[in-house]
Amino acid sequence: MNGEQPTAADRLLHILGGKCRVQAVSTVAALGIADLLVAGPRTAASLAAELGCVEAVLTPLLRMVAGLGFFDSPQPGSYALTEAGHVLRKDQLGPLAAFMGAPDQWDPWARLREAAKGGDVAFVRTFGEGLYEHLARDDVAAARYDAAIDSFTRHEAAALSQAFDFAPFESVVDIGGGHGSLLLEVLRRWPHLRGVLFDLPHVAARAEPRLRSELGERVRCEGGDFLRAIPGGASVQLLKHVLHNWDDQHALELLRRCREALSPGGRLLVIETILAPDNRADLASMLDLEMMVLLGGRERRKPELRRLLTAAGLELEAMEPLVSGSWLLVARVKGG
Repeated sequence: MNGEQPTAADRLLHILGGKCRVQAVSTVAALGIADLLVAGPRTAASLAAELGCVEAVLTPLLRMVAGLGFFDSPQPGSYALTEAGHVLRKDQLGPLAAFMGAPDQWDPWARLREAAKGGDVAFVRTFGEGLYEHLARDDVAAARYDAAIDSFTRHEAAALSQAFDFAPFESVVDIGGGHGSLLLEVLRRWPHLRGVLFDLPHVAARAEPRLRSELGERVRCEGGDFLRAIPGGASVQLLKHVLHNWDDQHALELLRRCREALSPGGRLLVIETILAPDNRADLASMLDLEMMVLLGGRERRKPELRRLLTAAGLELEAMEPLVSGSWLLVARVKGG
């Protein structure tokens, strides 16, 4: 642009092009191309042949992702993995990227304008059922969701083990822990701990073989409704990205159940995204929309989270950033 400042039209066009960038990266991640490039550069033709893709369709995808800095082109028509590109591998954040462009995540966004007028949840408008009901019925969607959540959870778990000292505690319950990746990583890093994964019965049953195969008697999986009761006796409770699924009334009810079940001297570790006090278009504000589209949930600001904890009979002991998009809040029973 010859040094000129971008116009409002330029900025709008760049924003609208976001769908191309997201779908290109998501498709490349779903195809596992970053994993294939670990061994060295490949041509678009050889990648297309191995993956069963059409070269003419794959080439612009590779070109877009290379332009975003994840791939390089050592020779025309050839692509190599950059240092940044390793994040798209299946053992890093590739499953999250693949999930973001999948129909069960992508399609509800097309119904956002309808949901804005109707006041309902875009996901329900799209699929005729809630997200978790959909995942309970669709094994393929559930596997894709689990892989996406697991990839980011491993990222958070490493940071959590650095941020919080589990040494003084004996047991952990992961509330709404899904596939169990956070609990698994915590128990791996702190071998003296025992753990409980607590989630809906079908979710806990799906997680149990994986956890028991590695941790044996150190872990058990229990199904139930955390709005009614939570397994007691644990000295640490984990609540990772659960509150944002719920309105204030249900979030407060959950925190009250946590307080009732927490052992004396125990700690509740809440991992949540926190909205900035202003209207910046950051990751937190995007996740706020994401939760509204998928679940009708919401992210919160710091004062809102403090008020919920206080109303539940808990007091905030510490708060610190964990990883990009996540904060760690450490709470205990008020006066305990």
